[in-house]
Amino acid sequence: MLERKIGWVSAARFAPFLAACSHDELLAWELYEWNAKVASSLFECFHHTEVLLRNAVMGRLETIHPLAYPWQQDLGSVVNAAARRMDATTKVATPDSIISELTLGFWTSLLEQRPANEELWRQHLRHVFPGSPGTRDAVHKAVSDMRNLRNRCAHQDSLLEFDPGIELKKLLSLVEWIDPAARTWLESVESVSSVTGARPVAPVRDVVIVVASADVALRMYERVSAYVCPSDRSFAQVTHMGFYANKQIESYFPAIQEKVVPARWNRAEAARLRASSLPVDQQVGQVMGYALDNGWEPGGRFQVFLLSRKNAAATIARANAAPIPHSKKGRGSAFVQNKRYFSRAALLAADDTGHLAD
Repeated sequence: MLERKIGWVSAARFAPFLAACSHDELLAWELYEWNAKVASSLFECFHHTEVLLRNAVMGRLETIHPLAYPWQQDLGSVVNAAARRMDATTKVATPDSIISELTLGFWTSLLEQRPANEELWRQHLRHVFPGSPGTRDAVHKAVSDMRNLRNRCAHQDSLLEFDPGIELKKLLSLVEWIDPAARTWLESVESVSSVTGARPVAPVRDVVIVVASADVALRMYERVSAYVCPSDRSFAQVTHMGFYANKQIESYFPAIQEKVVPARWNRAEAARLRASSLPVDQQVGQVMGYALDNGWEPGGRFQVFLLSRKNAAATIARANAAPIPHSKKGRGSAFVQNKRYFSRAALLAADDTGHLAD
């Protein structure tokens, strides 16, 4: 048997993988190695997306007359990049060499909320993202999300709390905002999908429980069999979803059949998707149309979980359709603020949320 030593990794770094494998060390090593492959496959997509982003931004900024450039920007990073790329003979750094030296943090900073950036966005940068919702804030969030996940991968952190497939779709949505043809190309070369599908150990906690208001999320599920939330929320890989509402976990756990991050969120896009020949597009168009008809603002960036119907064979149901009550009261008694993960076996056996352990 191939020898592996936890000391190479450190016990603290290895702990999440052991926990995810019921402390089976051999399986934990397989999961740890898979985690590194996920990071590597995501990095390929980060590479292509960052190059596309910076070249698209510079393609617009280089058209600005010098007197129109927002000189109040902090240019220290540009000066430092030029110094690092200075030719030993000419003592001059070429524009291309400076651009390649600038970090993703620099490009993200051009989209941050500050007075200079508002004018820069209105006059120039909005044209870099013609397929976006049209707001600086939406693009900044998308680029910031990419940067945060890229940094996590670079620091060799555990990615078990992220679904690589969803994160890939967020990246593809951002790329489509710049150029739909670039998205098609990236889809043809990415390896995230195949690596994700090769996960060696299925998640033990395979059901995510989300907070759901009865008049919004539960009604949406009942009408269009879907759950929608902002795209900046991250989810681990799971197979099913459950709803916590009115101090109880509902008695059914629909299967997650598809996860989609639409590039646009408006009525025209909903109509286009409904007219598609692809069943997934048609369902997303139906979900988007329902949301827009029920108070969801157009122009947002969301992720859509297409779910099995309540009476479908893929949906897990508790005996006698009994919900799981949350009876704990008092300070600090809230069951969940955002989401929690449990095994389907635990959810089927519990008589109260107090019987569920993270």
